[in-house]
Amino acid sequence: MVYRILLRGNIDTKLLREIQSRHSEDIEGIDELYEQLIANGSCDSAEAAKIYYTAYTLALENIKMIIVQVN
Repeated sequence: MVYRILLRGNIDTKLLREIQSRHSEDIEGIDELYEQLIANGSCDSAEAAKIYYTAYTLALENIKMIIVQVN
């Protein structure tokens, strides 16, 4: 199963970079998810924990998003 975060609206790249710098080493491989978010406004992972942790770090900054399960 693959999980996806979709950002709602335009998010400042600088803010995403700041979040990335604070949290990219918290969980191995999460840095790639932030790179996807910055490049595409979305990110995918087969690991639910990585998606939900990334979503948590975004929510701390009041960033609106949608989390979906992709088959």
